[in-house]
Amino acid sequence: MKICMLSNLFPPVVSGSSTQCSLLSQELVKRGHEVCVVTARLTSDQPEQEVIAGVTVYRLPALRLPRMGIALNFPWLSYTFTPANQARLAQIIERHQPEVLHLHNHMLDLALSAVRMRDRFHIPLVVTLHTMIKHANPFYNLILYPADRIFLRLAVTNRSDVLVHPDVNIAEYSHEAFGDRPGALVPYGVSLPQTEVESMVAELKDRYNLHGKRVILSLGHVHEIRNRRDIIEALPTILEHFSETVVLIVGTVATDTPAALARKLGVEHAVIFTGAVPHVQIPAFLALADVEAHWLNQDDPEKTSLGIASLEAMGAGKTILAAANPDTYGRGLLRDGENIVLVRADNPAQLAQTIISLLGDDEKRRIIGEAARKTIEAHFSWNSVCQRTLEMYSNAITSFQS
Repeated sequence: MKICMLSNLFPPVVSGSSTQCSLLSQELVKRGHEVCVVTARLTSDQPEQEVIAGVTVYRLPALRLPRMGIALNFPWLSYTFTPANQARLAQIIERHQPEVLHLHNHMLDLALSAVRMRDRFHIPLVVTLHTMIKHANPFYNLILYPADRIFLRLAVTNRSDVLVHPDVNIAEYSHEAFGDRPGALVPYGVSLPQTEVESMVAELKDRYNLHGKRVILSLGHVHEIRNRRDIIEALPTILEHFSETVVLIVGTVATDTPAALARKLGVEHAVIFTGAVPHVQIPAFLALADVEAHWLNQDDPEKTSLGIASLEAMGAGKTILAAANPDTYGRGLLRDGENIVLVRADNPAQLAQTIISLLGDDEKRRIIGEAARKTIEAHFSWNSVCQRTLEMYSNAITSFQS
């Protein structure tokens, strides 16, 4: 099959959708399919065209946008929707003759280009909804909700052929925001880079002074929805029991909230921000961690998903803590105390006691981590995800042609 992926975010940009687009493309190529990716050229040192692991990658000239509060100060926003880029994209489509277009993220401007190419070349368009459009600031939601449920619904999702939902929470959001559209539940594939871990772990321990420390790892960008507030508020109590504990936060920092809170509580010495790191380093960070807590401060944890970073941590055999919907990937898949540890949001006292219990019981962490690894292997393997993706593509093509 010939597939054209479109995503404003692609490596070296570090994000869940960027990683998923890249890995899915590579896994499909391994299985004999032809994949090209169209993305934004965010820096001058990035080539306009290259082949990565058999995937032809095209980067369109882009205008880098400033960080904006309404976009959670995300550093990789760009604008590519220009007449010149529409011509470039049409040439790419003509060159590769894809049977299906696969857009990642419905809210960035390549979505508009994808819809235009669908209509111009009569190719079915599937759209993976990676993110619920929601902000921690209610004022911004007054703008974002209509933009999502009116403009993006009319301009993008209503003109797609299949909406792809990575989990049931996204599926419910999709139904609420966009109505009864054709959809498919296809979970994320999970794998970690094959890399030499031991030497990298030693280097990271030296760099961040982690020798002899208990490490609470927290993977993912830091913004107001993921501000790690509960973890930092729990830290003073944790330090009373395990004084050598550190919270190691790995990801782009777009808010001062956690650093300011750590200073206020007098625990800034035990909170380390690494900033964004290459994905190839993630296995080493996971190897040195005692637990992983990828925090999402949502109004309703029952509508909160784990995210790729937490799934990767589970795949590495780590015990993860989350305030999330246990039925995110289907009823009975996530089991509290067996392959995940579920905690209540906005309850740092309970979180502190849970972490203290885990840090004091190496065997319990090992058993939960091993069960987590087996869960990922059974339900999020690339063989399973690719098969479901290809079936979804085939159904989209058949429906589009009928």
